[in-house]
Amino acid sequence: MGLPYKTKLISDFYGKDYKDLLFEWYVDNQLSAAEISGKIKKDMDLGVSLRFLQSSIKGFGFIRSYSQAFRLAIRKGRKDYTHLAKPIKANDMRKGISLTLRYQLLSSREAHCVLCGATAQDDQLVVDHIIPVVRGGTNDISNLRVLCRACNHGKMIYENEK
Repeated sequence: MGLPYKTKLISDFYGKDYKDLLFEWYVDNQLSAAEISGKIKKDMDLGVSLRFLQSSIKGFGFIRSYSQAFRLAIRKGRKDYTHLAKPIKANDMRKGISLTLRYQLLSSREAHCVLCGATAQDDQLVVDHIIPVVRGGTNDISNLRVLCRACNHGKMIYENEK
């Protein structure tokens, strides 16, 4: 079965000119040659090689730039570069807890560590985020708590070991 014969079969099956079909699939629907081949195989049970489809696409002048093809591959999940992204540092996301908010928190909790009960006389108290900023935590009072330095340090060690 020759290739021109296959193009005629494809045109007859879909009721459109082969060139128009490739334009619709490749340009409008942004399918790759492999996806077009799979579609034809699924719909018609007809094998069409990737090389033939690619040469047909190129012959008709339907060419994607390298950057277009690259963005399309990422969008369709064929390429993933999230592991190369720089991690977001907490300092970049953190706006800082205002002195007013810090005072409200310390006065409402009567200046006690919520984990061990230490007071300001026992140890230095700090304001801690329940959900860390790097994991989407905010500076809302419902996401803040009072901890002593020892409990806060132990929490940081525990979370780093996870």
